[in-house]
Amino acid sequence: MTSDIKLLGRGVVQVEGNELFLQTHDIKLDDPERRVRPSGHRRALVHDHQDGLTINYNGDYPGGVKIKGTTICDTIRLQGMRNVFDTDSVAHIITALKRQIDALESRIETLERR
Repeated sequence: MTSDIKLLGRGVVQVEGNELFLQTHDIKLDDPERRVRPSGHRRALVHDHQDGLTINYNGDYPGGVKIKGTTICDTIRLQGMRNVFDTDSVAHIITALKRQIDALESRIETLERR
């Protein structure tokens, strides 16, 4: 595919190509007419200081982040859960809770038989 940038009508910019390479740390999206409150920054995507990709850096969008449709994530981590479950993996936390529930149900059955 050839590369091209087209300025279409209605304020639309169309970028064509195989890949869009941006050598920057912030991608900002802003429409002042859609703002709930004024904000100095509108950082949609940030290449952060831990070499990660952060969405809605520093909560710049007070309406939060919405994901519509199917979402696929190979790992989910909950910070702060390590203190309680010795892990921050949602899958491991669910497994640990399931074991606890099973143990409690077994104890209840034992007590009911008495």
